Amino acid sequence: MSIFSWKKSESSDENKASTEGAAASPVEFSPQKAEKFFQHARTVYDTGNYEYAMQLWLNGLRWDPNSVVGIEGFFTAISGFDRETGGKRGPSKDTLKNISGKSEVDKYIMSLMDWGLKHTDASLAVKASELAAKLGLIEPTRWLTDRAFGFALQEKKVRKDLLLRCAECFGKAGMFEKALRASEEALKLDQTDGELAAKIRSLAAQATMTKGGFDKPGQEGGFRANIRDADKQRLLEEADRIVKTDETIDRLIVAAQEEMVKRPSDIPTIERYGKLLLERGRPRDEEAAYKLYSQTFDSTQQFRFRELAGDIRMRQSRRGVGELRVMLEKNQGNEDLTRMLAQAEEDHAKLELEEYKLRVANYPSDLPRRFEYGKRLFALAQYHDAIEQFQEAQQEPRNRGEAMLYLGQSFQRIGWLEEAIDTFRHASEIKDMSPERAMEVRYFLMISLQDKAAAEGDLPSIEEADRLASMIARQQMSYRDIRVRRDEIKAILNKLRNPNKAGSGGGSPPASES
Repeated sequence: MSIFSWKKSESSDENKASTEGAAASPVEFSPQKAEKFFQHARTVYDTGNYEYAMQLWLNGLRWDPNSVVGIEGFFTAISGFDRETGGKRGPSKDTLKNISGKSEVDKYIMSLMDWGLKHTDASLAVKASELAAKLGLIEPTRWLTDRAFGFALQEKKVRKDLLLRCAECFGKAGMFEKALRASEEALKLDQTDGELAAKIRSLAAQATMTKGGFDKPGQEGGFRANIRDADKQRLLEEADRIVKTDETIDRLIVAAQEEMVKRPSDIPTIERYGKLLLERGRPRDEEAAYKLYSQTFDSTQQFRFRELAGDIRMRQSRRGVGELRVMLEKNQGNEDLTRMLAQAEEDHAKLELEEYKLRVANYPSDLPRRFEYGKRLFALAQYHDAIEQFQEAQQEPRNRGEAMLYLGQSFQRIGWLEEAIDTFRHASEIKDMSPERAMEVRYFLMISLQDKAAAEGDLPSIEEADRLASMIARQQMSYRDIRVRRDEIKAILNKLRNPNKAGSGGGSPPASES
């Protein structure tokens, strides 16, 4: 059982005076009781009762507010609730009443609910982070602030105050490098803020000291301890090298195994050991790392370890597909190998789909994961489901162009040509798109316009498709099937301009490229 305490805020001056200088009575928390709520929440979620699952996750967090598992579970449940209701209604009054209260923990829990209902609202995300930091919840503060910072940067008009509040939360959680980055982003918005510039210099020094252990000169694990322990220092230096000899990595793994024996439940030790096993990369190392991550997930319920285990399985599956391709290249026409490769590719696609489906369920507000899930749905021709993911993923600036490209193609594949054309047009307006991606957007816009003209006899669409085909051909004559496409578009153009002229149709246009 963990014990947390904080000072209660009293409304009257008399109460303030009576409690001044003394902490309030400790409030007891029980991870064991919290886990009972979490287990019930998982069961209820599987039945599709998302609102009740949300309530159970938050009730569990009341018993263990330091649980990141509880936060992740709540956001998974609220994502299901949002899908079920279409985002058109919030939870019932009974649900809100059940989780409400006046304590600091109650306020923290309610802030999670508020943010969950508007998961892209940066101000609500920052508020939840601040309340977690106020309670001294280190891991939740890190988890929440990481996401709050991302949403703050994604806002149409980035706000300096939100970035500074994120920096403050990062600092309270000991994440000085991220506090530094958030402060630097804030300074970009106001270069005249001398006080902030001075604070950034201080944060940079703090980040350097923390990273090097200089901030703990008299403690075990500090700089002096590192100097005294030369062997440990050598191992640390070797671990930081990008290129390691076989002898070096073998020595590091032996040292990590010894640490695992001493501290089998220590998360940094587990992470270091798993990373080294994968770096050496022998088949038995991969299996050992998979087992390590799976067992850690089972014992901690921290989903990131399940994700690491899934990465290993996907890597192994991808490698198996590659090996079969090489074998088939050396034995072209072999029917058994051809059949085996087709089955392996199908199995790999399904494995990746299930992995990313699980990741989105556990990180519903993580847009890059939604983008990857959408790509797997698209690859398996599940276009309607892919559209939902790409519509969310396009809000993330880093993947916006590619997400819109996939979104447009998904509309195209289901025959929604107006939506496809509109999506490609919007994608073409993105300013920082690479030349290669811009070419793809023009190409698929051209195809959509060609399909629309062929289906509806629309002259303006085929004229625009003709201009795009000419532009692409002038830039790169060997691009995809542009030579064939250009001739087909010219044929449709001539037919629509001269509807009574015999033999000008040029045949039916081909199906859209897959």
